[in-house]
Amino acid sequence: MNELEYKKSLLVNSLVKQSSFVFSIVVLFVCCLISCANNTVEQNEKIEEEQAPVPTLVKEVTIDTISQIQDTIKYTKNGDGYIELTWKHLEEVDFEERYTEELENYVPYPVFRPSVQRLSGQKVEIQGYVIPVEETGEESIIVLSANPFSSCFFCGMAGPETIMDIKLVRKFKNKFKQDDIITFRGTMKLNDSDLYYLNYILEGAELVL
Repeated sequence: MNELEYKKSLLVNSLVKQSSFVFSIVVLFVCCLISCANNTVEQNEKIEEEQAPVPTLVKEVTIDTISQIQDTIKYTKNGDGYIELTWKHLEEVDFEERYTEELENYVPYPVFRPSVQRLSGQKVEIQGYVIPVEETGEESIIVLSANPFSSCFFCGMAGPETIMDIKLVRKFKNKFKQDDIITFRGTMKLNDSDLYYLNYILEGAELVL
């Protein structure tokens, strides 16, 4: 099962679920597909030579071999006691395809390496590009990306380790704009089972001014 088929499966199943958050992500996903389609047409007109390979979600490390990976990453805390997290830190994850009856297909599940496992339940700060979803009705959560909208995971230009659900502790007067570079702090949650949320979730998130 390739990445595109996986995303299509999530889209179809999300419509069946009819939850507000899932619906928001579905709408966001569709918007991204439209945007990416336009970008692809423009790029194809300019680039006629070899095309870059499509990134794969599945790596060789499995849940059975993850314990063999040595943890050498050292995290730094700021003056407020929050770990200064980078997207490079979050690359320490692999993916293992497993069959799920819910989607009736094989999907890639995250296998977090030891350095990422240590982040579970920790207070962290991270900066990224905002992908707002409040326009679809969900005002308590946004998506933070390591990359701008045009090259984010939803456009097939990056892996799922480059995005994070930001669960805001409160609403903000000023709405976030697409590709705003924002720093958030909160409690890190790792998700390796719920297909309707991202692999990384920042709970109780607050804006760092």
